[in-house]
Amino acid sequence: MRLRSKKSGFTLIELVLVISIIALLIMAVGLTSGIRENAKVHSASESVKALRTAAESYIAGGNMTYTGITVAGLQTSGYLPAAFSATGSNPWGGNYAIDPNTDANKVDISLTGVSASAAARLSALFANSAAATSYASETWTITF
Repeated sequence: MRLRSKKSGFTLIELVLVISIIALLIMAVGLTSGIRENAKVHSASESVKALRTAAESYIAGGNMTYTGITVAGLQTSGYLPAAFSATGSNPWGGNYAIDPNTDANKVDISLTGVSASAAARLSALFANSAAATSYASETWTITF
């Protein structure tokens, strides 16, 4: 009678399958975070466009300069929806702000809590339409 030895462990095929599944999961998580960041940048750019349009409507409404412009004032005048929130509402959890530039004929729109990579991507999106963009201390500012 022959004795069979019982070897325990994984076969090479089982190890390859497990490693492949783990690699796929890691790639999926990496892609998902990239998709989320793209969505945040897109959402922020749409809000910046809405603020810019509201600011241009402010000027078209009879104001000669951007002096005195605020988010609350734009909402009261009907240039921004009442539901627009400037506090803690940008995609990174920061604030939106709109202020007159040192040149009262230009307006600055700022977002706080923005990462450096997101700021670079936002600046690239507005490269052809903005007078200037800047980034410092997690605050991205665009001038129109």
